[in-house]
Amino acid sequence: MDVNKYILFVRAAETGNLSKAAAQLNYSQTAASHMISSMEEELGIKLLYRGRNGVSLTEEGERIYPAAKELTEKEELIRQMAGEDNIQHGKIRIGVITSVAVKWMPQIITAFKKKYPMVDLFMNDAINYEIMKDWFSKDVIDCAITAESSRKENETPLVKDPYYVILSPEHPLCACETITLTHLRGETFVIPSEGTSYSVGKMLRQAKGKLMEHSGFLSDQAVIAMVCGGCGISILPKLVLDSYGSGGYVRRALDPEVSRIIYFCVPSGKTLRPTVRVFSAFVRDWVKENAENVMGN
Repeated sequence: MDVNKYILFVRAAETGNLSKAAAQLNYSQTAASHMISSMEEELGIKLLYRGRNGVSLTEEGERIYPAAKELTEKEELIRQMAGEDNIQHGKIRIGVITSVAVKWMPQIITAFKKKYPMVDLFMNDAINYEIMKDWFSKDVIDCAITAESSRKENETPLVKDPYYVILSPEHPLCACETITLTHLRGETFVIPSEGTSYSVGKMLRQAKGKLMEHSGFLSDQAVIAMVCGGCGISILPKLVLDSYGSGGYVRRALDPEVSRIIYFCVPSGKTLRPTVRVFSAFVRDWVKENAENVMGN
């Protein structure tokens, strides 16, 4: 017995429209029609009259409807009971970019564990989303909080993270309240080895600046140190800057503002465990409730 056919039959009877019932259950109209026909063939009776204005129960359909309705309600109860148990127990493997790991995750993990103490959280820290994409493909993580759009995962935007220009305290541009592309023309830029977002790269090209030469890996923290030492200027997101403190350099907002988006991502086309669904909702709510604190000046 395919319970999904009975769920569709009950929904069609309640709405009086097979197409509407199919849409509610994420079936195509063709698939829904085939499911009802298959159910009628299995039972050896006709269940629905189909007309221009929708569908209605046949006499046989009316006779089995109460039992079908009870079956679907019990099926839903079983799912809820299983979900409640899985929510209280299990594990979640999370991929996060470094700035989120530093600024958000200690608070998120502490608050989540208070509510769901039996759920184990495993965090993986990555410098960029290319690593996370590999983790998703190898089933290393169940979800991710990142700042880049993969276009292959289901993404929920959480918050904007504005970029700032950072300068040594002696730099002449410190006198400006905001920084424009014109201000950046001809400046030497210190860029992290993992690269910049498309928006930052576009700004640097438009400003016709010079890149500080270096070989090997250059972390965000090293970039900030280079700027503090007067080696050049840089453009970094607020979460990154907040992760390493504000000593030794001056930050200035861009005019016009440029931001990246922080996303919550889950694998596309994969059924999520109840714990992951709950964690996703928890993170979204946490960011909304704490947006002023986590992204405020």
